[in-house]
Amino acid sequence: GGVINKVMVDEGTRREVWNGKIPVCFIVDQEEVGTTNIPPEPVFMLLPRVSYFPFIYDKLENVYGGIVGKSIEETIWLSFGSTPLKWHYPVGVLYDIHGRSSTLPWEVIVHFKNYPVDQLLLYESKALETHFKSKMKEADWLKHKAEVIQQMTPQEFSRLWQGFSQGSYDEFWSVNRKMMLNSRGDIEIFKHIPFCIYKEGSKVYQRLIPGVGSTIGDLLQMYVKDEQVNSKYEALVQGVELPVETPLQWLSTYMCNPDNFIHICIVCNT
Repeated sequence: GGVINKVMVDEGTRREVWNGKIPVCFIVDQEEVGTTNIPPEPVFMLLPRVSYFPFIYDKLENVYGGIVGKSIEETIWLSFGSTPLKWHYPVGVLYDIHGRSSTLPWEVIVHFKNYPVDQLLLYESKALETHFKSKMKEADWLKHKAEVIQQMTPQEFSRLWQGFSQGSYDEFWSVNRKMMLNSRGDIEIFKHIPFCIYKEGSKVYQRLIPGVGSTIGDLLQMYVKDEQVNSKYEALVQGVELPVETPLQWLSTYMCNPDNFIHICIVCNT
């Protein structure tokens, strides 16, 4: 019974990661509306932590584009206070590094003018899909020397993307489970663990760490030494602080984002 129970718990964790949500309140930039117009109503949404803001850009444009007189050339972008939000980071990561201390729903400002090109990658229609695919390839390179993704058909890839972008857990995982096995379809410890560590105001931290025998504690020790972090901090995965002895292999299998990376947010306690 123990083994079956463990599998059910692990599968349950994977589903919980997929279903984790953050309540967001979108408000259009007051300066763009102008003082003469009545300020438009805020838009409330429950967004998956593992999702990305561009998935709802169309909705926000439909609501606010007309009010601010958005032109064809102008591109939507979001900020928390005065901090632009990187569209290629998952929603949960952005919340954990910028919004954790604010009250819920998390208040995000919608802009159409003055795109901050020095702080944000430019966004165009296929940009997110391209970014996601390259992250998947990188993850597979780290885990299996890129052997699994080479065997995927274009149809499988589009099922993967469709499942993710439409929030269909079963469709996505019907393909993505291959990413958890080696190219022969067997369970094998990953050669390296795909991860990104984020901290407000810092570059994303990535290093090689083997799947065999590594814990989140080992990874954090390496990070703290490399980045000379000397204040107290919390390390959050999917918004949760995990025991230091948690194996990275388990995390990588059950608590990774759909791009197959573990996304870790460092929040310093001042």
